[in-house]
Amino acid sequence: MMDWIASLPLVWAILLFWGGAMCRSTATYALGRGIAAGAEHTALRRYMSGPVYLRAMRFIDRWGPWAIPFCFLTVGIQTAVIGTAGVTRMSWRRFLPAALLGSLIWGIIYGTIGMAVVWAVITTALASPVALLALVLALAGVVVLILWRTGGLARLRASRAQRRAHRAARIQADTTSDAGR
Repeated sequence: MMDWIASLPLVWAILLFWGGAMCRSTATYALGRGIAAGAEHTALRRYMSGPVYLRAMRFIDRWGPWAIPFCFLTVGIQTAVIGTAGVTRMSWRRFLPAALLGSLIWGIIYGTIGMAVVWAVITTALASPVALLALVLALAGVVVLILWRTGGLARLRASRAQRRAHRAARIQADTTSDAGR
């Protein structure tokens, strides 16, 4: 696959990656909007019309167009940023120019040096089991470090403890209400 992309003229390679990024970003945005529309038909509609959600919608609609092109320069948060723009219903007229610019940035990066770096890492990892293990361990280390630095592990443990406590309280309430009958 890389040989086919490498054989393309530079402009076509950039356009190929730009088109892929546009398809992905608009699909993610549309999926986010669909999730928000579906949630309005559930008990979540109470929260979606609340002041916090409405403030988040206004914030994303105003500042989101700056975040979207920037997220194309990162790895790992693009889907979250673009999905959030959809869930909070950033207007299409603000989303589309930001996605066009971000996708162009993505296309330029991956159409020039980005894919060469990706394929070099993959080729090296596949050529040596030791290199593959080192790559997997490095990626796992990065994920653990991010979770640790952002407090994700603590929140995960806390949410599990909260669910257990909630379940125990519900069981206790059920047994107490049954005892009075």
